[in-house]
Amino acid sequence: MMKIHDISVSVYNGMPVFPGDPPPAIKRVMSMPVDAFNVSLLCTGTHVGTHVDPPIHFVEGGYTVDRIPLDHLYGPACVVELPDVDAVTADGLKGVDADIILLKTKNSALWESGEFRKDYAYLDEGAARLLVEKKIKTIGIDYLSIGRFEGGEAVHKILLGAGITVIEGLDLRKIRPGRYTLACLPLKIKDGDGAPARAFLIEE
Repeated sequence: MMKIHDISVSVYNGMPVFPGDPPPAIKRVMSMPVDAFNVSLLCTGTHVGTHVDPPIHFVEGGYTVDRIPLDHLYGPACVVELPDVDAVTADGLKGVDADIILLKTKNSALWESGEFRKDYAYLDEGAARLLVEKKIKTIGIDYLSIGRFEGGEAVHKILLGAGITVIEGLDLRKIRPGRYTLACLPLKIKDGDGAPARAFLIEE
């Protein structure tokens, strides 16, 4: 029987965000029973929670979030578990054969703290270059940045400069390593540098 696993984090006031990014602010502006319905105002950055990075996020003239090829956001995916590393290296990914790769690291446990942590696991530059050589479509990771806290721009530029879509902020705590179908649905923001997304894995 098919199982569907939600791998996105909820968006809420006070949630962890990457330092410098605008946090979400959600305010109820109409409320029942005083009003006939409930309506809220949402103000947020484009890279909050589970979100997608298109090339324009770090590459001048790169395409925007509304132009990401749909086969980068839906299709066969491989969840790779690397629980004991501070940095995901090329050696850790050499045997992985998939167009869409999702990295389950020690980061998944960091969501429980409710605060931003600088000591998250990240993809290093050598691994990023390997993924470019493999011509993958999409790489995802279970925290708010694919690159290290200090100097993570280089990894972003390697991946996004090659047209690889980056998904950040995944929650893979309940996901076993293996093969799935990924569906990741970012908001279609015209000319956007990124967008929050609902992401889930389909297990046959």
